[in-house]
Formats: sequence, structure tokens, C-alpha cells
Amino acid sequence: MGTIVNKQPIVTENVKPNQPEREIPTRRLLGDSMGQFGLNISSGLLGLITYYYTDVVGVSAAIVGTVLLLTKILDAFADVGMGVLVDRTKSKYGQARPWLRWMTIPMFVSLLLVFSVPDISPTGKIIYAVVTNLIFYLFVYTPTSIPYSSLMALTTRNNYERSLMGIFRSAGGYLSGMIVAIAFIPVVTAMGGGRKEWTILSGVFAAVAAIGIFVAFLSNKEKYNNVQLDELGFFQDKVPLSQGLKMLFANKYWVQILIVMTVVNILFALNVAAGSYFAKYIWGNVSLVGLMGAIGLIPVIIGFSLSGPFIKRFGKRNTALGGIIIALIAAVIRLISPESIILGLVCSIFQALGTIPLMAVGTALTTDTIEYGEWKFNKRLVGLTNSVIAFGSKVGTAVGTAMIGWLLALGGYVEQAATQGAGAKQAIIALNIYVPIFILLILAVALYKYKLDKEYPKIIQELDARKQA
Repeated sequence: MGTIVNKQPIVTENVKPNQPEREIPTRRLLGDSMGQFGLNISSGLLGLITYYYTDVVGVSAAIVGTVLLLTKILDAFADVGMGVLVDRTKSKYGQARPWLRWMTIPMFVSLLLVFSVPDISPTGKIIYAVVTNLIFYLFVYTPTSIPYSSLMALTTRNNYERSLMGIFRSAGGYLSGMIVAIAFIPVVTAMGGGRKEWTILSGVFAAVAAIGIFVAFLSNKEKYNNVQLDELGFFQDKVPLSQGLKMLFANKYWVQILIVMTVVNILFALNVAAGSYFAKYIWGNVSLVGLMGAIGLIPVIIGFSLSGPFIKRFGKRNTALGGIIIALIAAVIRLISPESIILGLVCSIFQALGTIPLMAVGTALTTDTIEYGEWKFNKRLVGLTNSVIAFGSKVGTAVGTAMIGWLLALGGYVEQAATQGAGAKQAIIALNIYVPIFILLILAVALYKYKLDKEYPKIIQELDARKQA
């Protein structure tokens, strides 16, 4: 990361907003999206970890919430260091791409270990959970997700291409998330639902996640990394971490996206884990969570088929904001009858539909702030920009996951019980309806204030003019 200094004139591509020319072929976009497919397989499984610990392993919900919060916060700090490392990585495979290759096998092994809690003392289970979660997040997930997020800025500067890449990635990620949501609980229950069955099925899913990461490595090609810039006659002055952080927090659009990505990951964490408790104790059948996931395929097909045209017509920010408003309306309608299965399923379709556009453009919105920061400060911070966003995202996931355990404990939740009391049921309803409404309101306000879409074409033109000067 650092200042780009011109040593000799070069010719740069003329980037126009919403330009229809295809720089990246479809096959490469599909291959790249397999990285998000693999990452979301792993994050989807970890979204079930609270249910696994409380109802399969038998650990207290309050302890689970605290343990997961602490491990994810520690991991979030590792994101910042990983961003610095990506900015300083140079290899024959590029700047971010080689990390996908290095993390393929560790992804499988570490994810399998997380879901292999042995039948030992309660204290031993907690220690095992802490250690395996830290290994997975600190040494595998972070060194995979940060480089993968950085690849978008290193692959293309074309706004339209970034939108396409974001759509393909989100589609792959949402598909894998749906597979976990639809298949895992019903299948593992049909297998017996015990520790052994969870370990076996998790191993299968972990293998698929690892394969997806490796396919993404094979499919990508970096064009704007440190190696290429050096070859083209530019060099990168290293920026101290403290200075880089100051520039990030002085980048108003990056701050707005940080808020969006932090808050939306609280929502995603609740959606993944809290739904299992809702299906089991409010609707009376935990396998209904699979039906919710299956019905969720409807908005996936509709949402991603419409995202491209809507982004091209209205822009990334407006498309994401419109979707969030739809999700908010659907969440409020659920208040009419919180325990209704039909109403819950129908509204869940529109809630999922409303969040898909933000999933499709989230990485692209983040990546655009890199050029804004380069334009404002004359310094290009690729790894750090993505890593601190990932820091916020993981804090959001940690808060959402911990919130489940804390609210359940506050409501008097009894681990592994067939039924729950009124207080626990109210906590489950709050996690699935009231809290999401509040989160969607925050998202709507933050996206409303984001105006970079209109300024981006002029910023790119000025950056190109500087390099040609």
C-alpha cells in the first residue's frame, strides 16, 4: 500500500461508467465466484455453531455467546494485520491470489476440527471450542477472505465489471448459503443428529468449501497489483499502519460502507442461527428451517436475475437501498402475527429478496472507496481497505452470534430441552423479528448517505490524468 509514483509514462484504460464491454469473460467470473461459494459454505456452517454447541454438544448458551464473541473479536483484529500483509505480498501468482492456493487444505482441516468436539468435561469442551475457533478464523478464514476481497480491486477498475463480479460472487455465495440452510439440518437430523453425524456431514461440506477456494485461485488474473505496477514503471511507498488507518477514517464513503457491512453482518448472523431456534420452539419443527431455505431459492432467482439490469439502470447504491426498504417492509408486516408460519414464510421471501442487492454490490461498493481514497490522498490502500471492512464485518458477526446466546440466556433458555418457557420464546421472537427491523433501519439510513456512485466516473478520469501527466 502506498503512493503511486510515476517513473515513466504509460497508457491506462479509459474507464466509463456502466460501460458494457466485457473485460473479464463469463467463465472466469464463474470460477471467481466459486471462492465466495466456498467461503459462504464455511461461514454458513459456522452460523450453525451456536445451535451445535447448545443442542448437540450441550454447552450453556450464555457461555457460547461469550466465547464466540471473544474469538471473533480477536480474529477481527487479525484482519487489519492481514490487510497490511496483502499489500506487501509479491509472488509469481500476484499479490492476493496466492493466498487462496495456500489456504485450500487448511480450510478443509480446520473446519472439520471445529465440528469435532469430543465427549469430554464441560470445561474441556469450552477450551476445545475456543482453540478450534481461533485456529479456523485467525489462521485460515482471514488469510483467505481478505485476499479474496482484495482481488476485485486488483483484477479490474471498470465499474461495470466490478458490478458483474459482485453479482456472480454474491450468487455463488447465496447459493452455497442456501445449500447449508436447506440441506444441513434436515440431512444431519435424518442421519441421527448426534456428534458423529455432525462431524461427518461437516467434513463433506468442508471439502466442498476447500475445492471452491482452489477453483477461484485457478480462475483469477491480477492486473493492478504491486508486481504489475513495478513492471509498468510505478513503485509503491509503504505507508505506516497508523497513517493508513487515519486516511481510511478520513474517507467518508469508506466509513459509511464500514457501518453498512458491520451492521448487515449482525443481521446475517441472526438469520443463519436464530432461525433454527424459531423453527424448533415457535413453529414446533426444527426441519422447517430447511423449508425456509428452500423457499429462499425464489428470491435468489428473482433477485440475482434483476440485480444486473437494476444496477446498470439505477446504480449500485440505489439498487441496494431499494432492496433494504423492501426487506424492512416485510419485517414490519411479520409483527401482525409473529407466530404465523404462513406469514413468516411469505415475509421471509421478501426479506431475502431485499438483502440480495446489497450482497451483490457490497464488495464493489467497498472497492470503489479505494479509488476515492487514492484520489483524495494520492495513496492506494487495497489490502488495508478490505481488511478493516472485514474487521467490522466480523465484529458484526460476533455481536450477532453473541446476541443470540445472551438473549436466550436472558429469556431463561434451557439447553437441549424439548420445550421452552414464555421468556425464552419472546427472546427467540425478538431475535428473528424485532432486532432485524432495527438493523434494517440503520442500513437504510447509511446507504441513503452514500453518494460515491455519482462521483466515481470523474474520480477515475482524474486518476488516469495524474498517471499520464
